[in-house]
Amino acid sequence: MTLEEINLALQKKNVIIDGLSTSSSPAPVGTAASSWWSVTDAMTISASVLVFGLLVILLATYLIRAGKHTEAVLRIFGTILIVMVAVFLVVAGYTDTQIAPVMGLLGTIAGYLLGKETKET
Repeated sequence: MTLEEINLALQKKNVIIDGLSTSSSPAPVGTAASSWWSVTDAMTISASVLVFGLLVILLATYLIRAGKHTEAVLRIFGTILIVMVAVFLVVAGYTDTQIAPVMGLLGTIAGYLLGKETKET
């Protein structure tokens, strides 16, 4: 074995070790390690969650225009939208420190929507 072959083998081992030690770097080419969650998957699911949110907003708009009780419609669909936004933030890949303030705000809004009493007419 020549010195060049040994150096090449060591470089390959270093690339594999570097790939294992950092979770954000991609797996080296030619290794069997593959991620179960790709950027394409995250983008697809994020887009699906946003489309669902748009459908919920359109349905709520239709129900309000149709003359349904506005408070009830906003409570139900507001809660669904809050859950949808929370799921989107998780799926989009934000860390827990980035999501924490937003989750607090969403929880406050949900508490207001569900805890507010309405007057019977």
